Amino acid sequence: MSYRWVILVVAMFAYATSQFSRQNYSGVQKFIAQDLALDKAALGLLGSVFFYTYALCQMPWGIASDRFGSRWMTGLGILLTAAAMAGFATGQTEASLLFWRAVAGVGGAAVYVSLAGGLARWFPSSERGFSQAALGGAGGAIGESSAYFLLPVISIYFVSGWRQGMNVMAVAIAAMGVLCLLLLRSAPATAQDRVARPFSLALLRDPQLWSYTLLFSAFIIGIRIVQPWIALYAADVYIARHGLDLNAAVLGGGTLVIVAYSLLGRGVGCPLGGKLSDALVHLGMSRSMLAIAWLVLAIGLFRLLAAELTATWSLGLVAFLLGASINLFPLITAAISETYGPERTASVVSFVNTVAQLAGATALAMSGYIGMSLSTQPGHGLAEYRGVWLTATVAVGLVTLLGAAVHLAIRTRRPAPRGIRASRS
Repeated sequence: MSYRWVILVVAMFAYATSQFSRQNYSGVQKFIAQDLALDKAALGLLGSVFFYTYALCQMPWGIASDRFGSRWMTGLGILLTAAAMAGFATGQTEASLLFWRAVAGVGGAAVYVSLAGGLARWFPSSERGFSQAALGGAGGAIGESSAYFLLPVISIYFVSGWRQGMNVMAVAIAAMGVLCLLLLRSAPATAQDRVARPFSLALLRDPQLWSYTLLFSAFIIGIRIVQPWIALYAADVYIARHGLDLNAAVLGGGTLVIVAYSLLGRGVGCPLGGKLSDALVHLGMSRSMLAIAWLVLAIGLFRLLAAELTATWSLGLVAFLLGASINLFPLITAAISETYGPERTASVVSFVNTVAQLAGATALAMSGYIGMSLSTQPGHGLAEYRGVWLTATVAVGLVTLLGAAVHLAIRTRRPAPRGIRASRS
């Protein structure tokens, strides 16, 4: 069982490749937009198309992971991701970029659900919140850091543009896929590593599943809107308020986001939040209630951003708190594994994530259009973000309210019939 720490470290870097693939254009989208004359609505569509294919492929990968093991599904998904990124670097039109983003979504869909199922088998309940949060938090921070900062630095200083920078990263991702095939194991020798029927339609009658789905969706909606827009917003703040040129603004915005949002908020805050949840669950508090508390904090932070924050210190503080709060969706993953059993975690999470990713992709696509429509000064970068942050406030708030309502209703009822759930979180 000590090998579980090797599994966790490899899993974090494997998940980083999925995170990078979904945000591979975020750190250099200023250059892509300038190269292909894309507006904010087109950038929003470019972000959302990945998540539609990502969502639709969740359940095939999740069910395959529970049936055949997480090791092979993770490795194959990462290799497909590398191929799609190399293809994206060749895109000369908006349509070609959209195609390769869709292919990347197919490959990226394999990674999180497979790794979540693998970690559920390797880690006991007392470490489940920490292990899942370390996967989603630290692993996500590594991937976001590469997209927000490493890719721009490589593109500006080491190669001759964003296309060549993406090719360099595609090679690194392919190497990670091979490493996963060599080092990952689907389960310890004493645990069941596959199951004949990973997902049953009877689960759809369980209100607990829908509570998890709504709360997970609230996190994902927040993440989908924040990830592509916050670095761009920070860059425009540096241009509009500090007079920096494009290159300096992109690097300055990327630095703020990587340090405050990714490394400190997501990379450090999320594992600590997972560890805290393990302790509080031991004392009798449910992971769902902890998730709701973090979502309420995120809603307040979105409202602050809608007020057009421009001071560097306040933007950094809000980015840090958002990084910690909206990325704690692994609390729901841990609750799912404790409710339905580790052997079905990947398949159940894949269903939850399918709904969540569709909701998140739709919210992301809407955010760009709403941002432009609510702008009182068309073409004024900062004014256009007001609608983006208001979209996040309303969407995350509404879905959180629905998820909390279902959760509270469940607490007043008796447990579901035996056979629907393996245990109760």
